[in-house]
Amino acid sequence: MAKPWATSHLAEVARGLGIDLRISGEVKEALVPILTRELEQVTRRLEEDTLTETPDRRTLSDPSRARLGFSRTRGMMIDNISRVDSVSAAAVVAANEAIESFLQRLLRSASEAAAVERVGTIKQRHLDKALQALGAHESANEDADGGGIVDAVKSEADPLEESLGAAAGGAALTPSLLRDLAKRFGGKRLEAEALDELLLLHYDHAADIQHELQEGVLGGNAQVILDSMERFQTLMMLGWLRRMLVEAAKRCEVEGAPMIGLRHIVEIDPWN
Repeated sequence: MAKPWATSHLAEVARGLGIDLRISGEVKEALVPILTRELEQVTRRLEEDTLTETPDRRTLSDPSRARLGFSRTRGMMIDNISRVDSVSAAAVVAANEAIESFLQRLLRSASEAAAVERVGTIKQRHLDKALQALGAHESANEDADGGGIVDAVKSEADPLEESLGAAAGGAALTPSLLRDLAKRFGGKRLEAEALDELLLLHYDHAADIQHELQEGVLGGNAQVILDSMERFQTLMMLGWLRRMLVEAAKRCEVEGAPMIGLRHIVEIDPWN
């Protein structure tokens, strides 16, 4: 039978949580069974959730989300210490919480940068902008919630708004239009997941072209500008979509599948 926490340790933990008032000995003693019962409930809930998620699992887990590996973090911390001899479990937990919090702030900022460009994928340029924004926030000791990235990124018009209007007779790229294009170009219907992926890829492709064009203009690189304009012209005339749908339909035929699925889309290199 495992021993419960010591009353003195509970008081120390309480101080770390910002409880500045003195805690009486009677209250410390009462806290031990209270927290023990709470731990029992938490453990049983985690056990139930673990087995619901993975019935054959033999180790208690947290099914609500994945966490950084305890052993990996501890090993890397040991590589970095110089004035102490070992790393406690409490230090590893604290480090993991700090890193996961930083990861959350970083990816929130990168997501906002991607949202400004109306793309569905976080790319390196979005990560770079997020790192710059978080660095500015940290140095100014501001609220580290990833906010402010929108102000750091210039809002630009979606390059598809005009190009698809011209190419598709004034219609925007919608799921129904994409289904029609799939039948016309590939002769196959699109599964819902494949349709969503193709829409995201199309917007990402357009944003990449726009970004390259802007870089070419700012850098005065005529060849980059010409290449970007050529790629944009292909996108305008639905050449990129045609290639993707035709290639996906071929893969679908080889497999003998009745519809173009997500796997047929993701196997194609969209940037060729």
